[in-house]
Amino acid sequence: MCETTRGDRYIRVMDLTLQEQPVVRRAVAAYKAKKEYEGPFKGTTADEILEELKPSPIRWTALAAYVIHVGEGPARRSR
Repeated sequence: MCETTRGDRYIRVMDLTLQEQPVVRRAVAAYKAKKEYEGPFKGTTADEILEELKPSPIRWTALAAYVIHVGEGPARRSR
């Protein structure tokens, strides 16, 4: 992960491989869908989508944190 600054705001960017990019986009969409859904969720979860990559535990944790970060949107104080 690298950080760049724009003024006084930090923007976090994650280096994703070409193989990871579409999978992470699908995982973010699944995360948002589950978050908005009321009741028992029967769709594919972001965890299941990330498992398609078969990443190491460390990489899986970094990808999951990134999916949550993107899925949640900007922090309240950043809005």
